Amino acid sequence: MKLKSSGHKTKRTSMKIFFIAVCFYSVIILPQQKQLTLDDIFLSDKFTPEDVENIRWKPDGSAFAFTRNNPGTSLNDIYLFDLNTLEEKLFLPAEKLIFNDKQIEMSSYEWTDDGKYFLIRGPEKRIWRHSRMSPVYLFNIESGEIRAIANEHPGLKNVKLSPDGNLAGYVKEHNLFIVELSTGKETQLTYDGNDNILNGEFDWVYEEEFSISGGWQWSRDGKKIAFWKFDQTRVKEFYLIDEMPPYNKVMPLKYPKVGEQNAIVKIGVIDLQTFKTKWMDTGSDDDIYLPRIYWTNSSTQLSIIRLNRLQNQLDFILADTESGKSKIILSESDSCWVDVEEKHAFFPERENEFLWVSERSGFRHIYLYDYSGNLEKQVTSGDWEVTSLEGYSEADQLVYFYGKKNSETEQHIYRVKSDGTGLEKISGEPGWNEANFSPGYKFFIHSYNNLSTPLKVYLRKTNGGLIKTLKENNLAEINEYNLSFPELGTFNTSDDVRLNYMIIKPKNFNPEKKYPVLFYGYGGPGSQAATNKWNGNRQLYHMMMAQNGFIIFTVDNRGTGGRGKSFKNLMYRDLSKWPVNDHIEAAKYLSSLPYVDSSRMGVWGWSGGGTLTLWLLTRAYDYFKVGVAVAPNTEFLNYDGIWSERYMRLPEDNADGYVQASPQTYAHQLGGKLLLVHGTQDDNVHYQHSLQMAKKLQDAGKQFELMLYPNQNHSIRGAGLQKHLYEMMTNFFLMTL
Repeated sequence: MKLKSSGHKTKRTSMKIFFIAVCFYSVIILPQQKQLTLDDIFLSDKFTPEDVENIRWKPDGSAFAFTRNNPGTSLNDIYLFDLNTLEEKLFLPAEKLIFNDKQIEMSSYEWTDDGKYFLIRGPEKRIWRHSRMSPVYLFNIESGEIRAIANEHPGLKNVKLSPDGNLAGYVKEHNLFIVELSTGKETQLTYDGNDNILNGEFDWVYEEEFSISGGWQWSRDGKKIAFWKFDQTRVKEFYLIDEMPPYNKVMPLKYPKVGEQNAIVKIGVIDLQTFKTKWMDTGSDDDIYLPRIYWTNSSTQLSIIRLNRLQNQLDFILADTESGKSKIILSESDSCWVDVEEKHAFFPERENEFLWVSERSGFRHIYLYDYSGNLEKQVTSGDWEVTSLEGYSEADQLVYFYGKKNSETEQHIYRVKSDGTGLEKISGEPGWNEANFSPGYKFFIHSYNNLSTPLKVYLRKTNGGLIKTLKENNLAEINEYNLSFPELGTFNTSDDVRLNYMIIKPKNFNPEKKYPVLFYGYGGPGSQAATNKWNGNRQLYHMMMAQNGFIIFTVDNRGTGGRGKSFKNLMYRDLSKWPVNDHIEAAKYLSSLPYVDSSRMGVWGWSGGGTLTLWLLTRAYDYFKVGVAVAPNTEFLNYDGIWSERYMRLPEDNADGYVQASPQTYAHQLGGKLLLVHGTQDDNVHYQHSLQMAKKLQDAGKQFELMLYPNQNHSIRGAGLQKHLYEMMTNFFLMTL
């Protein structure tokens, strides 16, 4: 029996190898069908749409600057697009950016408010997801003179110009400074900064989970600076280890895990006349979060968002910057959690009113309040979501926002009067839309794509009228390949809940044949994967796999976004329940289709999608036979507290929920073939997650495969490494499905 079984496996393996060869070399066998390859996707730019890079509007709104890479120098030149002539011209060639006889390798730039200078950032060093450091220079547009800020210090963070353009502020070695641009005189504003005390910058977890990096803000009149101060002395350290040198190197990272202590956070306001700091009263409890601050229309008032540890109570505080005294003017609460929006509030300059984003109606909408916290108007309403508040035109009192009124799987650009009248969509075709508005809101640069259309870029009036197409990006190369594009659809679960899905069928699809299915998933709270949006290299990879005979399928399970707060709240206290349940429902739905081979279903995902893969291979192995889990979270107690506690509460409040949601709990039930992948310097989901999962699998006698990427973070960056990863995944699926 063993010999017979072994021979059967050998024969099957040989057939698989032949199939792989056919797939990778079909361009030779079937010359009429050009085969998409991993080299095409990751090592060429033939499918990379051109963008208008690094757009910076001129302060008077008459033009916008952008960068274009110079193929001769490999440096970025700055161009100017004039709104009157609708023509572009070379404005600042990189070769003019010479300081002390050295070429400045510009990473980014911005105008001063008077339009006379560019603030030029040199080569950046990445810190975490959003934060960077670099030397910074001031370029006089008229004279061409260049001055270095802070003696060309390479570690400047959060450099910002004052509203009048006379000063620049920045963080250096964890302290705040300002410099007078006309004289170069530097003034230090804080003095206690060190590895534990952070002034004007964020700790790791705030940056990652609240998506912020700025750390401080000018008041609108430039007379004061408001800043965050973090004391992370009590936060435990996690160690990232570089194993590449003969003697390994250790980098400590302050990382507050579930149930552990967070940094103590304060909000200070520095008066630039006296250089004294006044601390704002945010309450006596230091086990809180202060994720947002906003200047009002006066430098005497600062607004602060305060969030409790469980993140189910949000207070909007108005603080007097002279005395530090504060009062709560608005509160939000939820039976599960309150989300902090990227742009939660907006204060117009002239009125004593503010715009506020809330899910209190069950859907995210925009409201208008006065400074006393009295509701004046609900600006948007209905059973649809505002995605984000994007801006406000003072002149005509128009609110601009992204929303999903037309479809929960699309994003459009809208505007509405602040009294709630005159709502209109200013983006046209179905798909995914974003806007970069000019000062004064007369124009916007419109970025558009959909599932079958890579990026297109237009210049429009803010009523939506087209002025000029900036980037058409037809990408004729796509037509040379035998590709099929994703399609959106819905199905109803056995308990009659509608779920959105995305599917890619093989080109020349034959409903009489049986096809294997490769699921791609994420499924985390508030996320959406089944959307009418071009998804770059990942989508191209899926279309390549469809070329190789796979159906690709993605479903947004209960708990995902775009469908209101109650739908998201289903995730609360057990992050695994509905992702597992609804992916089984999706597998059953697909199994009912005559062209699906239900015995050949696989799944892959990254981060939370890696977690989903592990759940499905251990708790739904009757349906899912093969999986690749990249950078998976295998134990939520090992993850950061802000994210995990938001959805799962503190461990002592939900011990059973943490056990239920942990993939490690079910390692002994692994029923399919698994490939685990992780970067060894992943600062987000530490690779201890995969090591601990590996240990659980080994203890249970379960076989699996493991690939580590030395010194790579959560993204596993680099074209060569990306190709390596996807080639490994491709071989794995072709051999096992």
